[in-house]
Amino acid sequence: MPDSNDNDSPKVELASVLTRNESIVFTDLDDTIVMMDVDEGQYYELDPIAARIWALLETACPASRLCEMLAKEYEVDAETCQQDTLEFLQAGLEQRIFELQPPAA
Repeated sequence: MPDSNDNDSPKVELASVLTRNESIVFTDLDDTIVMMDVDEGQYYELDPIAARIWALLETACPASRLCEMLAKEYEVDAETCQQDTLEFLQAGLEQRIFELQPPAA
């Protein structure tokens, strides 16, 4: 995914709740996912870990919970997992792959 420096995008934090952008068309291809943003005409390919994040975001999930699950599943330290996951989620948000859910009332 290209790195975007769009300063108008909200910042993804551990408390942020995200889900998939439902307008993204995707298919599993071995251990990766190939997807297209039909509205923007952009294609993406997700590596196995990014594909796992996509799968976990089938339903809305806080970034903190994603980090917990990924750190345990991939046996990586929490700090590294949080940094890498938040960076990926931020890029995905800026590329319209993920959407932030409104805070609970």
